[in-house]
Amino acid sequence: MHFSKVPCVKRCFAVSLAVLLSCSVAMPGLGAGRRAQPVRHARQAPAPRKKPARPVKAPVKTATPAQATPPTAAPTGASAADAIVLKGLPAAWAATVLDKPAPPPPPSPASASAGNKPANAKTAKTTPAKAGAPANAAVAAAGANQGGASVASSQDRILIPTPAGVGLAAFQSGNRFIIVLDKAEAMDTSALRGDGIFSALTVTTLPDATLIQVPLPDTRELYLSQQMEGWVLGDKPPPGNDYGDRRVINPRQAEGGILYPMRRPGRVLSITDPASNARLLVGTSTTDDGGILSLRKGEGYDVWPTTEGVVIAAWSQGIGLRATPEGALLSMDGKAFPDTGAAVYASDVDFKWLGLRDLPLPDLAKRFRAATLAAAASEPAQRFARRLDAAKAAFALGSFVEARGILTVALEDDPEEAAQPSVRFLLAASELLSGNRQGASLLEGPWPDNQQRAVQLWRGLYLAALGGRDTEASHMLARDFGRLKSYPAAVRDTILPVAAEEIGRYGSQDDVEAMGKLPTGAPYELVSAFTQLRSGNRKAAYAGFEKLTRDKDPLVAEKAMEQKVSLDLANGSMTPPAAADAFELLLPDARLAGREAPVRLLQADAYMRAQNWPAALGAIDNALSSPAPIAVSVTTPLLLQTLAGIAAQGAKETDKKALLYDTAMLKSHLSILPPGEKKAEVMGGYAGMLLNLGLPDDAAQAYSDAIPMLDGAEARARLGEGLANADLARKRPQDAVTALTRTDAPDLPDDIKAARRRAAARVALALGDQAKALSLLQGDTSPQALDTSARIHEAKNEWAMAAADLRIVAETAIPQTGTLSDSQQALALRLASDASQAGDHATLDWIAGIVGNRSMTGDNDRMFRLLTQPPDASMAAASP
Repeated sequence: MHFSKVPCVKRCFAVSLAVLLSCSVAMPGLGAGRRAQPVRHARQAPAPRKKPARPVKAPVKTATPAQATPPTAAPTGASAADAIVLKGLPAAWAATVLDKPAPPPPPSPASASAGNKPANAKTAKTTPAKAGAPANAAVAAAGANQGGASVASSQDRILIPTPAGVGLAAFQSGNRFIIVLDKAEAMDTSALRGDGIFSALTVTTLPDATLIQVPLPDTRELYLSQQMEGWVLGDKPPPGNDYGDRRVINPRQAEGGILYPMRRPGRVLSITDPASNARLLVGTSTTDDGGILSLRKGEGYDVWPTTEGVVIAAWSQGIGLRATPEGALLSMDGKAFPDTGAAVYASDVDFKWLGLRDLPLPDLAKRFRAATLAAAASEPAQRFARRLDAAKAAFALGSFVEARGILTVALEDDPEEAAQPSVRFLLAASELLSGNRQGASLLEGPWPDNQQRAVQLWRGLYLAALGGRDTEASHMLARDFGRLKSYPAAVRDTILPVAAEEIGRYGSQDDVEAMGKLPTGAPYELVSAFTQLRSGNRKAAYAGFEKLTRDKDPLVAEKAMEQKVSLDLANGSMTPPAAADAFELLLPDARLAGREAPVRLLQADAYMRAQNWPAALGAIDNALSSPAPIAVSVTTPLLLQTLAGIAAQGAKETDKKALLYDTAMLKSHLSILPPGEKKAEVMGGYAGMLLNLGLPDDAAQAYSDAIPMLDGAEARARLGEGLANADLARKRPQDAVTALTRTDAPDLPDDIKAARRRAAARVALALGDQAKALSLLQGDTSPQALDTSARIHEAKNEWAMAAADLRIVAETAIPQTGTLSDSQQALALRLASDASQAGDHATLDWIAGIVGNRSMTGDNDRMFRLLTQPPDASMAAASP
């Protein structure tokens, strides 16, 4: 994947970077990455979820219902007459239903919605968890409490059954983990087992909400997941669930405020927090949409980290949160407001590590100028911090090369700062967007546990650029695609088309749907064509690609032409050689677009379809050596298939020069193949070619290296036979016996058994046991068996039997027409010699007729003519 520069961002700064950096601004960043020290955990900020919004002077105790007090602060966004106060909460707790995502039709006089209950609703009931619950609590809870929802537990987790449509939010406040359900549900707390962290759990049922509190005895993390029966809360990740890949909420600017998107939002409640006395606006979700990763402080509000849903600590009375069909909307006095607290950046990776700010381009430029001035004027003690600020400002402006240069020089002067994860991450991201994939390898981590989920997006970008793990990359990008839409324009315009194309090319249907509505423009029309192609609508996809081949954007036009040629090749409207030529014509544009390697691989595929294996291998080699080389892992499948084709071709090759060329091509590429059965198969073919070239020692070594890579008995038996043949050629029959013995297996196919018997017969013959050799070959009429049998008869001077065996071989091995190869000439000469010794004139006449007037090389021709001429002619030639 290629990251291109943003052409619209052009700047001229009055303050020269030389003042700040000296003359080495553009120094590569890889060296700094290599000097990175182990992570100093003392520099890491504590996990936001464990940090309360305001300091707590003393531990907060859960109050009994008798201690409940009314709320002390009026709710925002509703009048006192309309607000519904949910009484009966523990001390300092209060809740108000503020909003619903989609108001239902007006109720009939006989019924009322949950949001329209009278203010004097019945008092809530708080029940602590009891010890001694039955072991099968989950089963008992299902029918408990006259059909009401119940909480079932084990030592590690509890099940909270909830009906469909009930919203939930979960977060930590002080030393409590709190779950808010936006509907009153009677819960059978007697079904709770009194062990583990959940032994002190309490449930408070309100007229329109339910609160579950879990006191936290230590710093352990709690995990929340949704199942068909409800929600599961545990102190260990859910089994069989990749919790690190869980959804998170990525806010974005929307009309009317900051939107916290949810697939199926629940209601919004107002709660007074006992730990901080803050007015909490709680946005719930009815499905597992995840929560907010990091704490954000704005003017008049804080956004708390959550496990599920959204929690806003509203310090200003004007701050409001209301439910919409798309999620919870944060506003000031019901209107949108400047995001000075950068609430749209819900992770510390974006806000603190990369320094992103949602500002107009001129303001970002002013920020960069101010940061460079501050860095130039800084004291030594503050030098690195000020340079880091300047690098972040350059990055947010889209000046990725400048960001990399500033940070590289800063690390040259202060190399110990590379131990900070935030510094390494900024450097790696700058390297990636500057086009240096090697330097960007730092994105693979390791990273602090509390930031693993936040860095996933950038790991996806790195994997997309690297290639070879595109399905994984597309899923990572789709998970946080909405997060990219809130990036500063220069960063967004660089990354968003790349991410969208990766998802369009390789993502699942869910990944594609996660992109939502894309911006307009040719890059996104290209994405649309890819999604059409992936969904099976090839006609619409072809029309889209064909249209884009004429686009003014050369990168888009080149990619569209790649796909058009590929589709023409796939549907048969273009032959493989013609497609290879078309890809050759694309190479100049592809090189300018940074896509030479992918086009080379497409060309290699076309050559492979034409079974032009040398040309395919050449295209793969060019892809690996291109200016923006592709990862070897990407080319491995094509390389294995190409080398296997060359090996199969070499096994049939009769021309020694061609065989030598094919063998050399295989040898030069074996070292870059990963170990495994596919490599072993290629090495087996390579070893056979070496044996045919008369290099038995090299062949034996290749066989010996290949056999350990094989697991299948049949494959091991085949290569074991080859090793035995190589050992025989090396005059080592005992080694051949060992090779056959170690690769033997029961229940081998008949053809493999027969081949191994022939090898064993040759071994017996080499050891001087002719009787055993003939016994092993009995009934075998293959050319190899007949050749061995003939040699045994020749050694015993049984010329007639030897000639009979060789004639059967010659009937299939020597063609009626065409030039005779060296092996065919040797066979004809050998048959003529044996027939002459046996006095078999019929066989001599037959082989003379087969060879005819075709000449042989060297002395072979004179010897063959002498052996096959009629007896009277021989006498005449011998007389003076």
